[in-house]
Order: sequence, then structure tokens, then C-alpha cells
Amino acid sequence: MHSRVYMYALLSTALQTCTGSQSKASVHEMKTELFLSAPSFAVVGASDDETKFGTIVFKTMLEKGMDVVPINPFVSESQGIPCLHSLAEIADPAQTSISVVTQPAVSLQILQQATALGILAVWLQPGAEDDAVLEFIRTAGANSTVQTKFIHSAAPLTDVVRRDNDTSSPCKRDGPETPDLISALWRRR
Repeated sequence: MHSRVYMYALLSTALQTCTGSQSKASVHEMKTELFLSAPSFAVVGASDDETKFGTIVFKTMLEKGMDVVPINPFVSESQGIPCLHSLAEIADPAQTSISVVTQPAVSLQILQQATALGILAVWLQPGAEDDAVLEFIRTAGANSTVQTKFIHSAAPLTDVVRRDNDTSSPCKRDGPETPDLISALWRRR
């Protein structure tokens, strides 16, 4: 546990000192490492519907052995684990990364709460954004007092039916943009 805390402390410091000479890809890689180095995770939008992307993200994180909780005020549990009702219920926000898989109007509220609580990192999944959400991310990213780091997966995804014993990601990319969280998880370990 201590090595993970140390790792994300180093990565957070490195991100704060990023210069304009670094490529978008290297900054994204650093943000991905920061996100994945957190001791705890939450998926906002996980539900009891196995076909929903939030549940797929949550299930994948569980399968990878991550300490993850679902957040959904409208569902009692996901994958047999009780849902938290809000970000405010997260035990240690500064050591938690969250994946947001919600409608854009909800996403904006989640990003505002995450920033206020000092959530370590937020990964906004495809479809969870609109212009207001993207503007919030731009503004928060430019504000030196905001500690939360944001990752935005912009590429559209296409569901792929998985076969038994298939270890590939259940989604495939339709474009070369920022990889989604599931792709990042499947590339690890």
C-alpha cells in the first residue's frame, strides 16, 4: 500500500510540473498511471444492469482485484456490492480515483463534487460529456488550486460480444483518441 501512495505522490508532483514541451500522449500516460495508482476506486454509474458500461467498468475493476465501490443513488447494489449514494460517502477522497459513466448533466455535478472533495483523479468515460462538462474540465485544469486530475475518453466505443475465455476488452475503439479505462486496465498486469 505504501508504495502505491508514494507512486501517486510522485506522479501528482510530476503532473504539476509538466511543461508545454511534453506530448499529449506522455501527459495522458502520466494521468493514467496517477489514476491507476490510487489505493481506492469508485465507479459512478455502476448499476445492476450487466449491459451498461458503468457496470462493465465496475466488473472489470473487480476482476482486476482493485479496491472499488459502485456509486449510484438509484440502485442498491452492483455485482453484489452495496452502492454508495454519493461521492460524499467515499472514506478517503484524496486517495480515491473515480470513473464517471453518467449522462452529461449528472457528470457536471459529479465533477464539481469531486473537485470540492479533493478526489485524486477522475476518468470521464465516453458519452459522459457535453460542452459544459468539457469547459469545466478546461477551467479546473487551468486552476492551480484544483488538485483533482481529469482524464477524458473522447473516442466512441462499440460493444463487442465476448466469448468464453476471451480476455480481450469487451469494447473496441472506433478511433485513435484517448483510450477508455477498460482498455487501460486490460493493458496492465
